[in-house]
Amino acid sequence: METPAIIFLVISCAVSFALGRLFVHFRDKKRKEKLQAREAEALRNRPPEPESLNKAKRKRQLQQLEKEGKGRKH
Repeated sequence: METPAIIFLVISCAVSFALGRLFVHFRDKKRKEKLQAREAEALRNRPPEPESLNKAKRKRQLQQLEKEGKGRKH
């Protein structure tokens, strides 16, 4: 092979590799964002905890629910 052909081959391989890595990077980034959105949605949609039989813990749970309720109205 002649020198220009070898140089062209090396450059085309480098460009191809770089484009492949670029596509993989953006694909992974999009997947990560979708996963985080799915996890956040699951946290929002989970059912509330059952009331505790422990009196002090139940009091804390009720205070937390009141605080969350006030925070959502604003």
